[in-house]
Amino acid sequence: MQQIPLRLSLPPSYDEASFVQGPANQLACDWLAKWPDWPLPFRAVNIFGPSGSGKTHLSCLWPGRHEAVLLQGLAQFDEELFAERRHVLLDDFDQPDRYDDTALFHLFNHINSCSGTLLILSQQPVAHYSSELSDLLSRLRSVTAQEIHLPDDGLLRDVLAKHFTDRQCAVSAQILDYIVNRMERSFAAAQQIASDIDELALARKTPVSLSVARQVLDRCAPKLI
Repeated sequence: MQQIPLRLSLPPSYDEASFVQGPANQLACDWLAKWPDWPLPFRAVNIFGPSGSGKTHLSCLWPGRHEAVLLQGLAQFDEELFAERRHVLLDDFDQPDRYDDTALFHLFNHINSCSGTLLILSQQPVAHYSSELSDLLSRLRSVTAQEIHLPDDGLLRDVLAKHFTDRQCAVSAQILDYIVNRMERSFAAAQQIASDIDELALARKTPVSLSVARQVLDRCAPKLI
């Protein structure tokens, strides 16, 4: 009978040393490095890409983060909240019902009036945002947008290694190469596969091996093709 592993919630590492940089996210990194000299009229940048692509980690390295208001939703614009803050980070921007359109409109006007900056993280470009406020749409369409692209093999391997490291799971270079050569080319797949392999190894009470990796990949192959 296979033992069910005890699942521990291990927070991912978001420090600079553990950030995995490559061709897929280089342009996004470059835009954040240019802060605060972002394009007018609103000095706003939208970093967008699929789930697991490192947007949150990248935002932790944004030079303006320590000065910014960090939001995962905005129901109304509170002048007191932004009275002494000129820089704002909006996370999960395109998640349903997180952000009120009128509040966003006032936020853009605030950023413009105080010469602040606005970093927006989303899965889709904010130019695709739907709103009945035409003035808000015009502002969103003026935002500089940069996509985080799907990873090449080198970046995918490094991202996979990071997920194993975050789970305190030792994996050899041979096994990493084996996985990368057989998995879906996406950040989300790397995160899920690392989790599944770690859990199976824990259940077996063995280190991660080619056998463990092969079983997980065989199991998820129908979903990944």
